[in-house]
Amino acid sequence: MEILYISSVPSQKEFDRMKSVVKPNVLLTTYGMNESGFKFHTLIMNGITENGHNILSLCGRSAGRSTHAGLFWKKLTEKEGAITHCHLPFINFPILKHIGIGFSFFWNTLCWQIKNRKKERGIIMDASYVSVLPFVHLACLGFKAKKTVIFCDIYDYMASVKDARENENISFVKRVAKKVTAFCYKRTDAYVFLTEQMNEVVNPYGKPYIVMEGLVDINMATKPNELQNKADGKVVMYAGAIRAQYGVKNLVDGFMDYENKDAALWIFGDGDYKTELADVSEKDSRITYFGAVPLKTVIEKELEASLMVNPRPVDKEFTKYSFPSKNMEYMASGTPILTTRLPGMPQDYYDYIYTIDGNSKEDITAALEKALGNSEEELLLMGKKAKEFVLTKKNNVAQSARILALLEV
Repeated sequence: MEILYISSVPSQKEFDRMKSVVKPNVLLTTYGMNESGFKFHTLIMNGITENGHNILSLCGRSAGRSTHAGLFWKKLTEKEGAITHCHLPFINFPILKHIGIGFSFFWNTLCWQIKNRKKERGIIMDASYVSVLPFVHLACLGFKAKKTVIFCDIYDYMASVKDARENENISFVKRVAKKVTAFCYKRTDAYVFLTEQMNEVVNPYGKPYIVMEGLVDINMATKPNELQNKADGKVVMYAGAIRAQYGVKNLVDGFMDYENKDAALWIFGDGDYKTELADVSEKDSRITYFGAVPLKTVIEKELEASLMVNPRPVDKEFTKYSFPSKNMEYMASGTPILTTRLPGMPQDYYDYIYTIDGNSKEDITAALEKALGNSEEELLLMGKKAKEFVLTKKNNVAQSARILALLEV
């Protein structure tokens, strides 16, 4: 089957280049395509090719005047195995960029449809890329290729929900975007959701869907996690967006109340809480803030840690419509995970994780005391069970096969 992938996900080479030229003082978590989103879609594409299919990935790069220099961005095509990355050209100027990229998506989608009209084919789209979805749908008129959209999250312009920024007021632009997305989603053949709750708010049409809370790199099976590679003491680690809304402040406060002088807290990432975090780390020598580092470095450090932690609060509406990719990444590392009881987390995960039973810093302190009360051997055993679970049932090859099956319904 020929697959057209519509997103803002570049090749690995272009992703690294774009990160290196982000303007000073721009948060890497907000400039456009963040590390977790890039990894999520890249794993899907790699899984599709492992299932024997070819992909043309049309990419509208996440670069704007406020984040990246350069007025004219040329078309860039790269080949990675069975994936052809086509980075579309644009003028890096508001409005002109979106109009230009929209027509580029229309033209390239139309050409792909005509070229492959005698072949079995399907289209996979990132649901959040609302500015290009109408152009893609327009190019599909008169063609029979089925279209599936993937929801990595639900923002306030997609449905009547409050997103992670807790927006109370929706601007005129977002109200228009909500109308456009509803129009496009209605003309989509199937959906991929991270949680069952997503289906309730964006699929009133009862169209086919699957719940795919995440996926892990099948190649993580080759990365051993052994006691001799662990850092000294009990190391707790968090890697992701450094935002108070995601529970990072509660984690820091809860850890500071954890009375174990041999324990350490490692934090990796970028976000609006980083300045306060840097100040806190100076007051408590057990806390180390590493900043934003390459994903390869994060994975290496995960193998050294004793316990991975995700303190995301469960009393916020947006948590019903997300399943943090870091949970899957943590489990795949073989280091055990301590997480809140997220409303979108399936019950079968609870046999392989430690839980934080509440949202307060006191709840986090209690959870750390309980989890780290286990020996290093017991912690590692729990981590290995979690790794086997996700690599067997949630690997990117198996999960991508489920997406492909939707295109064949």
